Amino acid sequence: CTHFISFASSFPLIPLLTRGKSVQRKQAESKSQIKLHTQSAPFGLCPKGLMLTQAPSSIMRSRNSRDHTVNSGGSCLSTSTVAIPAINDSSAAMSACSTISARPENSADTQMHSPKKQERVKKRIIWGIEVAEELHWKGWELGKETTRNLVLKNRSLKLQKMKYRPPKTKFFFTVVPQPIFLSPGITLTLPIVFRPLEAKEYVDQLWFEKAEGMFCVGLRATLPCHRLICPPSLQLPMCAVGDTTEAWFCLDNVGDLPTFFTWEFSSPFQMLPTTGLLEPGQASQIKVTFQPLTAVIHEVQATCWYGAGSRQRSSIQLQAVAKCAQLLVSIKHKCLEDQDAEGFQKLLYFGSVAVGCTSERQIRLHNPSVVNAPFRIEISPEELAEDQAFSCPMARGVVLPGEKKCVSVFFHPKTLDTKTVDYFSIMPSGCASKTLLKVVGFCRGPAVSLQHYSVNFSWVNLGERSEQPLWIENQSDCTAYFQFAIDCLESVFSIRPAFGTLVGKARMTLHCAFQPTHPIICFRRVACLIHHQDPLFLDLMGTCHSDSTKPAILKPQHLTWYRIHLARGLTLYPPDILDAMLKEKKLVQDQNGALMIPIQDLEDMPAPQYPYIPPMTEFFFDGTSDMTIFPPPVSIEPVEVDFGACPGPEAPNPIPLCLMNHTKGKIMVVWTRRSDCPFWVTPETCDVPPLKSMAMRLHFQPPHPNCLYTVELEAFAIYKVCAHNEREECGVSAGSLNGWGVTEGGFGLHPLRARLSVGWTAAPMGLSPPKLLA
Repeated sequence: CTHFISFASSFPLIPLLTRGKSVQRKQAESKSQIKLHTQSAPFGLCPKGLMLTQAPSSIMRSRNSRDHTVNSGGSCLSTSTVAIPAINDSSAAMSACSTISARPENSADTQMHSPKKQERVKKRIIWGIEVAEELHWKGWELGKETTRNLVLKNRSLKLQKMKYRPPKTKFFFTVVPQPIFLSPGITLTLPIVFRPLEAKEYVDQLWFEKAEGMFCVGLRATLPCHRLICPPSLQLPMCAVGDTTEAWFCLDNVGDLPTFFTWEFSSPFQMLPTTGLLEPGQASQIKVTFQPLTAVIHEVQATCWYGAGSRQRSSIQLQAVAKCAQLLVSIKHKCLEDQDAEGFQKLLYFGSVAVGCTSERQIRLHNPSVVNAPFRIEISPEELAEDQAFSCPMARGVVLPGEKKCVSVFFHPKTLDTKTVDYFSIMPSGCASKTLLKVVGFCRGPAVSLQHYSVNFSWVNLGERSEQPLWIENQSDCTAYFQFAIDCLESVFSIRPAFGTLVGKARMTLHCAFQPTHPIICFRRVACLIHHQDPLFLDLMGTCHSDSTKPAILKPQHLTWYRIHLARGLTLYPPDILDAMLKEKKLVQDQNGALMIPIQDLEDMPAPQYPYIPPMTEFFFDGTSDMTIFPPPVSIEPVEVDFGACPGPEAPNPIPLCLMNHTKGKIMVVWTRRSDCPFWVTPETCDVPPLKSMAMRLHFQPPHPNCLYTVELEAFAIYKVCAHNEREECGVSAGSLNGWGVTEGGFGLHPLRARLSVGWTAAPMGLSPPKLLA
């Protein structure tokens, strides 16, 4: 029989190896050679053990045969090789069995596993033979044999011939050494058995001899131990001073026991995690952070302490280079007003920005260095954060090497007609010098104006209503909000709409109306309040005629004379006294027709003129409070009345009022009232002597319960001497309840309008809602 089939198996190795010296003696006497063949046979011909057969000296292989193999557990695989000794007597039977078998490269016997991670076997190629550097036994038990397979593969294109020497110690042993022939690409599996007798570490070698020389494979069996390994060195990326860079490496537990570890390192390096526990086969990613403070080359050794009592250690060399970063600051879309000041200061000009609006400009940061350039931007801390008109959302950032970054600076002014100056500090990290950025901006508010600042309704018959249009315009580009201080229904004058919004460059038409309730001369100066702008004032004047009473028609010129007389202290005298003084030459008329004291009596000083009064001052010091610019001719106390919670259904008790006449003439007072107004004053018309006061009563009759009521009552006063005179009688024009009287000579009376703000609540018994003051 020339060819025999044998499936590689590991279970007959133990009886083969336990035969001892008899097997070794028989194979030594045969002086045979081992040849590798691939043969095929029926599955039933597989023997329980491997057989050594006679074979010719040449290597024989069947072309049409299918390759089979059996793994260490006895199952069939795709490829098998048979080791056949060649002896001189071709008819001799097999004298011994060999356990040397050829396996495919991906055989499972070449892989080592750990509880957590598969152990890798390091391999090398020596003279065309791929073989492991070392076989390592772990987790062994005393007196129990453990087998590891040594795999040899022919990586060359020629037939490889070699022989091997058995291990020297009695703790490692294998099959009897025989010559080995490996065809190109063929794998040979050589089982190595380890049988320990003592709890210690065992070391041995298995030598192979070829024509080119000798090489060995280490055999080592170790006890369970702590062992952590890490790379010998780690080079971190280049970093700027003050910046941070990081890198990672693996700390592997290649030992057999769970191991605690602790890292010992020095600045400017940091390591995370600093401590931890690794199970056998586990690896931990260690993060290394580098934050330099000086621009030098840093090289530090970090030590990992582990094991019993933390007496074992593994070290890694940490290396990094620190450099100074550079940051160049320039202004994007530079205009003529943007000038570079001396030194490191730059000027960023925002121009004029409307209040409530936001303007944006940008600066450019250029990093010409080879490292990242971290920076931070800070504003001068002199003002509170809510009062700062300039802001920069990017307080921190990083500019990459060779790149540019644009940073926005915003100007949102809050104070009108002011120039705002502030400073930003752009500070790169590390040793680079900071750049000072000066920012300048102006704040402008809305520019609201009226078409006219006085509306003259001329004369209107009693019971009729006159209306005139008036436009209001916003000449700025920012939004304006306005409101006229006349939004109640008790006045003879009305403006609709009384409030509104004007966008930039917009115009709105207002409708001013005059509907008098008595035949009198009426005048009212209405304030127009504007957000972010001084108030505007609108003079409303009109005259009411009835069938029996026709007062003189009030004109804008009369208002001009009145203000001049107010500045000269003549408004507290009635028309008859002023007329007498004019006839007695105690008063004269100036070139504009206004009355004045003769110049010789004033030591050649010019006659006073009506001064300029700031709008806000005029609005707050209008005579209704303790402080006033000019003494009022008529006043009333109290100016605000609160009825509180009215139990109902009966009307509450009236509130007493006191109206005072500060002039030197008798006046007549008339209160205006619409029919459905829940408030009224009695008497509705009365005369008040000079420098005297008059008691009045304020009444309230709520039409509905559980409601809040508030209103501003309006009264007009006129000197009695001309209250019922028509035009050109007694040398003076007809007076009005507003206190106006004009002669042909040009002197006049004064507006004596009293205002009363009242507010109260109508509610059932026991209900006390909040008080509302006008």
